[in-house]
Amino acid sequence: MLKFLKTYALFLSMMLGIVAHNIFTDVSFVTKYFMDEPLTDITFITKYMLFVMLLITYCKISPKQMKANKLHYWLAIIQLGGCFLVYALLYYFNEHAAEGALICILTPTATSAPVITGLLGGSVACLATYSIASNLAIALIAPLVFSILGAHGAAEADLTFFQAFLIICQKVVPLALFPFFLAILLKKFVPKVHEYIKTRQGISFWLWVIALALLMARTTNDLLKMDPSLQKSAFIVASVALVVCLLLFIIGRRVGTRFENTVAGGQALGQKNTILAIWMAQTFFNPLVAIAPASYVLWQNLVNSFQMWKHNRKS
Repeated sequence: MLKFLKTYALFLSMMLGIVAHNIFTDVSFVTKYFMDEPLTDITFITKYMLFVMLLITYCKISPKQMKANKLHYWLAIIQLGGCFLVYALLYYFNEHAAEGALICILTPTATSAPVITGLLGGSVACLATYSIASNLAIALIAPLVFSILGAHGAAEADLTFFQAFLIICQKVVPLALFPFFLAILLKKFVPKVHEYIKTRQGISFWLWVIALALLMARTTNDLLKMDPSLQKSAFIVASVALVVCLLLFIIGRRVGTRFENTVAGGQALGQKNTILAIWMAQTFFNPLVAIAPASYVLWQNLVNSFQMWKHNRKS
């Protein structure tokens, strides 16, 4: 029974999040018995869950294992060059779709990617190195790219380069770095606690199952609130995001295979920091562009669920 649940848990979690999105979107019923002021922000809760998952995952690796290699350089070239190439190809077809595709490709690797990579049997150290580096690099590169493109979709787009840089850092640094440093400190000062956490890797999977239901509930709720008059345009933008998502996973896995890191390559390019992506789309572009990263949440989790299903069946 447990094997069956583990094999299909992510699919069931996604379906539950979609079907019961109204219940999961208002999570105050979960927290009202534990806190004076119930939490109602799904993002707030999933960040803490992700922090714990990353801490458990990072306890598996040593800082000495985290070294830049040729795979990382190729992934960075594909990510940066690909966003401009796809933008140029799509711009005259549909400007919003082009901007949405650019955002999806440019967005750094999800901070949760090392967790999924570990669950899929890939190299956590390889992926963690690229995830941390890409999140910090995009904090510098993204404002520059948006200024080159003349992005000015929202009032907040009047941010200076330095202001945009600081806000992006604020959104990526805590989750990208704090669990990693905490794992190092635990190993150095409380090795018994570090060893205990290290042997509890299975917890990450079940935390991800819960977090996925919450994320899918929020995504479903946001998409259903969309203005009906924009549905046709939104469908085009979401469809482009699907194609981009599949291409990123496929290309990442093929490049990773050349360097004997298939799983890490696919997750590095395909699994995106969608919370950051949605913020960048809403801040620097037309609100319609945010449909691309919002739908990307669904697409990447479908891909990850399928990969997890295949991996668990083989296991």
